[in-house]
Amino acid sequence: MIKKFFATAATFALVLTSTNLLPSAATNAEKPTNVNPVDYAKDINLNPMLEALVKSSTGVAIKTVDFKQGVKYDFAASNNMTGFTNDSADNPISVEIQNGTQLTTQEIDAIAADDGKTAITKSSNGFPSQRFVVDVSKDITAGNEIELYWKGKTLSSGLANLSAWDYKASTWIALSQVEGNQNNDEIVLSSEIDLERFVKDGKIQAMVHDSGTLTDSKDKDFTMLWFSDTQYYAEDYPEVWTSMTDWMIEEFKKGRYEYAMHTGDLVNQYDKPEQWEVAKENLDRMDAANIPYGVLAGNRDVMPDRTQKVYDYTLFGKYAGLDRFKDKPWFGEAMNEQNQNHYDLFSFGDHDFIMLYLGFGKDGTSESVEWANKVLEQYADHNAILGMHENINSLAQYVTESARIVNREIVNPNKNVKMVLSGHHHGSNYRVKQVKNEDGTDREVLEVLGNYQGNLADDRGQGYLRLLTFDPTDETLDFVSYSPYLNDFDFDQFDQAKESFTANFDLADVEAKPNPRQIETDYMAVNIYTDQLIGQDTNLKPGEIASTQWKDLTEKTTYQWYMNITNASDESEKSPIYQFTTGLKEPEPEPEPVPTEPTFPDVTPEKPDWAYEAIERMAARGIIEGYPDKTFKWRNSIERQHVSLMFTRALPELKSKAPYQYFSDVPKNHKYFEPIMATQQAGIVEGYQNKFRPAGMLTRQEMAKVLVIAFDIEEKGTHTFPDVDPNGWSDPYIDALYAAGITIGSPNGKFNPKADVTRAEFAVFMDRSLKYTEKE
Repeated sequence: MIKKFFATAATFALVLTSTNLLPSAATNAEKPTNVNPVDYAKDINLNPMLEALVKSSTGVAIKTVDFKQGVKYDFAASNNMTGFTNDSADNPISVEIQNGTQLTTQEIDAIAADDGKTAITKSSNGFPSQRFVVDVSKDITAGNEIELYWKGKTLSSGLANLSAWDYKASTWIALSQVEGNQNNDEIVLSSEIDLERFVKDGKIQAMVHDSGTLTDSKDKDFTMLWFSDTQYYAEDYPEVWTSMTDWMIEEFKKGRYEYAMHTGDLVNQYDKPEQWEVAKENLDRMDAANIPYGVLAGNRDVMPDRTQKVYDYTLFGKYAGLDRFKDKPWFGEAMNEQNQNHYDLFSFGDHDFIMLYLGFGKDGTSESVEWANKVLEQYADHNAILGMHENINSLAQYVTESARIVNREIVNPNKNVKMVLSGHHHGSNYRVKQVKNEDGTDREVLEVLGNYQGNLADDRGQGYLRLLTFDPTDETLDFVSYSPYLNDFDFDQFDQAKESFTANFDLADVEAKPNPRQIETDYMAVNIYTDQLIGQDTNLKPGEIASTQWKDLTEKTTYQWYMNITNASDESEKSPIYQFTTGLKEPEPEPEPVPTEPTFPDVTPEKPDWAYEAIERMAARGIIEGYPDKTFKWRNSIERQHVSLMFTRALPELKSKAPYQYFSDVPKNHKYFEPIMATQQAGIVEGYQNKFRPAGMLTRQEMAKVLVIAFDIEEKGTHTFPDVDPNGWSDPYIDALYAAGITIGSPNGKFNPKADVTRAEFAVFMDRSLKYTEKE
């Protein structure tokens, strides 16, 4: 089995300095997508169209998008930036500027681009830092705004800090800070800075460092959460369990508690899949929130007939077995593949814990006793808590031989066992048991019962759980019962003195642990947001592309730009700064002929105005010809045979050749035999059950597929259409079409994947695809 160690996030140091962090504004604008030209694009024409899809998270319209010039100072863009690393005993934000060691060529190369390559500065007991000096003198102009931007990582126990040197106050000023994370994901620190305070002689001093966890965490309070016997929630009151999970997720995010445990009876009837699905939904949500937790099997989870003492762990193993927990960082080891017993390992600061779970029906067996004693001896230096489904009853008595065996043969012989938690019996009670250790010393073992599942229907949906807060200073443990569903403390049917109480808890003696720290930079930049306007787009509806043209640029020159996005409430937010490099000047293309009058009598500039130009271009290129009566019939759905015909006209290289793989409904004398065979052999179209259905209609999702294949569209991106199944066959094709800017969906933000494509719509999409291909 995999054995891992897990340290909780509650002991993070959140204090940098007495100086307040500089404020940052926030709006409801989302990060732009479908940006064109793409960042770092090359060989862009000298009159590029700047475009992006800008949206509000609330779905309201965007009032204005101002396209402006920007400047990025990073190691890739200029020689005006130098960097240093340092490892100091003092928090670097509290001292003068330290010289440090200059970054190596390899480190500079790693920091030059946002590409996942990183430059790492480590420290064992000090404070690792990286300092950057940036000369921005040529872009110091009134109205320009300066932003520091850092992207990288720190340890899961770390705290990454971004600061800047205040030349007026002669001190470092904390700007932004973010905790590390268990997934080792990259984090971003950014902040605007004031020109008068933070720039001198054209230079900026910026620093990132890891201030890590506190080394005195052995005295910091910490909290666990305990809930049990959710069987009636799974059977009849799923909304109660949902409310508990909602609350647990929110409180975990706030740092209210750091570990959760469930002591059995996830469901009421072990052979009812619908009850297990309720349990699964809530456990899945806890997993998604990265809450460290463990569960054990109660009698309802494994035993169809208590009198027969038959213990079937099959469904428990499926829904709460090894596959759910084996890769969790806190999971220690299971006794067997059925996960009948297991233990978790975790720490609160410097306090190490083992939580030993004994499943119902196995808790008093000789196999379990031998296994549990081996584990507890292996982790004798850890504070041990036992979780059982049935231990004491509501009168604080043992009523089963299994409970007596566990206490006699597991709890009593192991000096590190401090507490036993159990449910099963309706009630709330506890007792303190005096135990004589093998070395002659005495210890207390706290045994606690907590089960709020009453036998009467009215008592089965209360939703109470327990919070256990440890105080290492005076070695006490506070129990508090609370129902998120009722927003109520202490179940009024139980003895209030046994609901919320304080008991002694003798924590194992600890010393402060070594405190490794690390700062890891992927990308560092100083962004200058100028006030030089390129162009503006206004009154954008949700899903519309903002655009403006940047004219008369110079050959082989790098340009940088950004957008200032303003919503209807006049709140503004800046986009990242994007850059591209122009190519050589191209000869002016001959303008496409503009017909003096519409090609088709039923297609005019006024109707359909959104498709008129595309239809005319397609007609001018001979891709569409219309019907014998000279009309285009733009409202009609397009037939599959006409799709094949239009592809062979747009792509003359498409030719069929024998041998043919015939469709049963497309004989060789079919009017469109050659186009259908050509597009089939090119992999653009395909049939179903040996039929092509030439007169059948093409859906919008089928259209996405044939366009992506025909024009080799390989753009990467993710659409935002709520009516497209993300696991469906058409999703990757719609993704590519969306990323290429060929589709933005309907005005209501949907794609309507199963709707038929009209002839006008297909002409527009074919026109955009041809433009995309020619541009590429």
